Parts: sequence; structure tokens; C-alpha cells
Amino acid sequence: MFRRAPLPPPPPPAHLRDWPDRESLLAERAAAMTELQRRGLSLVRMLRLWSLGLGAGLGWVLFSLGLGHFEDRTADYITGLVELGLALVVLVPAVIGAGFGVAKDRAVRERLDAWAELAPDPGSDHGLRAGTRSGVWLGMSVALCVIGLGLALTGGGQPDSAGLGEVAYLVGIGVIALVIGVLGALRVVLHQRWAGHVLSPAPERGRGGAHR
Repeated sequence: MFRRAPLPPPPPPAHLRDWPDRESLLAERAAAMTELQRRGLSLVRMLRLWSLGLGAGLGWVLFSLGLGHFEDRTADYITGLVELGLALVVLVPAVIGAGFGVAKDRAVRERLDAWAELAPDPGSDHGLRAGTRSGVWLGMSVALCVIGLGLALTGGGQPDSAGLGEVAYLVGIGVIALVIGVLGALRVVLHQRWAGHVLSPAPERGRGGAHR
């Protein structure tokens, strides 16, 4: 089984720092921050987030099927209970995985902050804003939010003749898609907010004239 390399560590405490010169410090700072930024907004992270959503969706499908077995007196209650139990088995790991993902995002931001505080480096920091990658993340996340909201509203607007399982299925799948989309969009917003407050400003190009 393949395991990903751990995150780059935070910078050493002040009394243990032994960079021979400023260039060495900035080189290690740039390498660590580039890797942390890449890991925070990588395609793999997006696929992992969406896979958690798929897992939660599968669990909710089982939950909806289980509810459907309890809608009339001739229902197969044993099958319903089995499906509800399987739903929990699938849903709980997905929720726990989402929690670990949020914790890892926080660890990435904390280490980025620690490295950014060492010294300013405008030339290197400008590339850490990840404008293109953030745009892809945001676009995909917003699209997922729209789809999720549409499904949830469709489920909530079902006629009275619709079964409880059908309504729960549409609303639940919609809410799960909406939550995954919001988590993805929130990651982009937090990264760009961090970039605006922490990173050194990009060097301005001369415009050939004096500013008034």
C-alpha cells in the first residue's frame, strides 16, 4: 500500500536555526511553502474530497432504501434494518475522513504561516497565490454546489404521493453535494485570504511615470 510523504515540517525553533546565509534560508523557505501550497490545492486533494462525498452519497442511498422499507405494514423490516446498518458503516468513515481533511488543511495553513514569518521574499511568494489552481478548485466547487442545491430543492418539492425514501434520497444527496462543494470553495477562499494577508506583496512594475 502506497503512502504519501508527510507534510514539510515547520521551521526549526529560533535557537536551532543554522542557515549559513539569507539565500539558504529563502531557498528552504520557498521549497517548503511551494510544497505546502501544492499539497493544499492539489488535484489529489480534490479527488479525495469528492471521494468522501461519493462515500457519503452511497451511505445515504442505503439509508434512503432502509427508510423505504418502513413506509407500510407489509414492509420487509429486516432488510430495512440491514440497509440502515450498512448506511452507518459507510457514512461514519466518510464523516470522519472529512474531519481529518479539515484538520490537515489547518495544519497546512499553520505551517505556511510559520514559514512566511521567517523573512519576506516577494519574488517567490507571488507564485504561491496559485491563481489558476484556485480558479479550477472554485469553479468545480461552485458547480457542485449548484447541482446539490438543485437536487435538494427538487427533493423538497416532491408531491405528497412521493415516498419518504425518495424524498430523503434527493434531499440527502443534494445536501451532501452542497457540503462537499462548500468545503472545496472554502479551501480556496481561505487560501486567497491567507495570501492577501500573509504573503509579501508582488513587486510592482514601473509604469514610466511618477505617481501622484
